[in-house]
Amino acid sequence: MKFISTFIVIVFYFIFTSCEKQELLAPDISAEEFTVIQCELSPNTPLAGVRVTKTLPLGVKYDIKIAEIKNAALYLKIDNVKIIPLHYTSDGLYKPLYEIFPHEGEYFELFGELDGKTFYSKTKIPFVPQIISTTYNLSDNYAEATVKNESDEVYSAVWAVNSNLMITGKEFFNIASAPEGSYLQSITVRTPEFPEEYQTPFYKGRKYIQVFSFDKSFEKYFKSKGTNNLDNNPYVQGTGETIWNIQGVKVIGMFIGVAKSDYIFAD
Repeated sequence: MKFISTFIVIVFYFIFTSCEKQELLAPDISAEEFTVIQCELSPNTPLAGVRVTKTLPLGVKYDIKIAEIKNAALYLKIDNVKIIPLHYTSDGLYKPLYEIFPHEGEYFELFGELDGKTFYSKTKIPFVPQIISTTYNLSDNYAEATVKNESDEVYSAVWAVNSNLMITGKEFFNIASAPEGSYLQSITVRTPEFPEEYQTPFYKGRKYIQVFSFDKSFEKYFKSKGTNNLDNNPYVQGTGETIWNIQGVKVIGMFIGVAKSDYIFAD
């Protein structure tokens, strides 16, 4: 199976850097402009804010001072009860007036308005993955974990190796989720294959797995992103077939809940 980069930070790395890699003589000023929403929410971690920017034409070197949007109106709603306005700070980042700590199991909604047009998203703050057991597949050199399943969540995992410093993989193999309409008490999730250099006897007993839980909307994003490439990059111009979890006209991006486990011994 083709591996797909999946960390949220990698998602938005392409938003910020892909334009710089274009070797064009002149900007493509005909490209459609899209509003880009970026927010990752993790349990018991202060909310960093919601970043609002716009896509730039191909060939234009990315500059946050050009891409940032300062005049959006944003607020959050937590569990359909608590409403929290967000205020522009700098570089397109909108933050509450005081620190907010999302908690496991809460549902956050984002409401926004820009130039008379609205956008919206909703996400669950997932539970930190509870690992029931781990195994190591000797024939194919990957680790897997059985994880307690929670509603409205999906799971993935990366490999890790203890080599004085903890070295962690940067890709997920797939997304594990319960079949539509069913509920499983546990789900098995696996890592990509450990790189060949870590398959030697020297690393016996040094292999780990780290499991991530996401709001269920991440699964559609993950699967749809696999159909795109840098020549048809939705992070730059909003094209392609990527499925975002933001609703609105010419709005792309992710407002997504994510949590991760500790490193768990796998070998």
